[in-house]
Amino acid sequence: MHTAQQPHSRPGQHPAQDPATGTAHGTPAARPAHQHDPRVSWTSGADTLAATAPVLRQRRDGILPAVAAALSIRGETLTCTGSRGDQPPAHHPLVQDFLDTLTTDHRARHTGRCPEVALLSRYLTATEAARADKRAARRPTRNGGSGKTGKNTRAPKPPKPLTLSEAKRALKHAKLTARRIREDGDPLHGTYAPPCRSCTALLAHFGVRPVDPAQESAS
Repeated sequence: MHTAQQPHSRPGQHPAQDPATGTAHGTPAARPAHQHDPRVSWTSGADTLAATAPVLRQRRDGILPAVAAALSIRGETLTCTGSRGDQPPAHHPLVQDFLDTLTTDHRARHTGRCPEVALLSRYLTATEAARADKRAARRPTRNGGSGKTGKNTRAPKPPKPLTLSEAKRALKHAKLTARRIREDGDPLHGTYAPPCRSCTALLAHFGVRPVDPAQESAS
């Protein structure tokens, strides 16, 4: 018993087409481009972020987002922002020694780059240098105090480093606050930024009190 065979197209001839679908016999019909495409059901990013993301009115600044901090002590205020350089910043030896002894549960990815760390290092370094200048000024000059130095004048000694107790005494009654720096229109811009877990331990170690200006004014 013979079965019906489909006619073969000769070379140079196009296969016969189905008048209903417009496709060649034996060829599956093409599916619409959007059929079975999982992206069709995805929610647009504009719908999910419209309620939370601020309107970006200007070109994004490469240094943002950032955190700026201020250290206040004895009528003096020091300010700075966090470090973003390729190399970690150099800190005062007492600060670096404490950071090196932090355990894993007190470390963060950016440990050592926060503005709190930089401010403590700057203040302790300046205090150390000021103390060295005072000692040098009190040191008697040679040749009867005429101010002229002789040939055998000794080179000045390097400044004596601060001890931990001296550093804590220098930072007594110090307060530190930090704020977020964001793009124009971001609701977080200017809000208080609490210290990270590394800086929380560091400030407690040196006796520096972190301050939230909003809570300070409310009390």
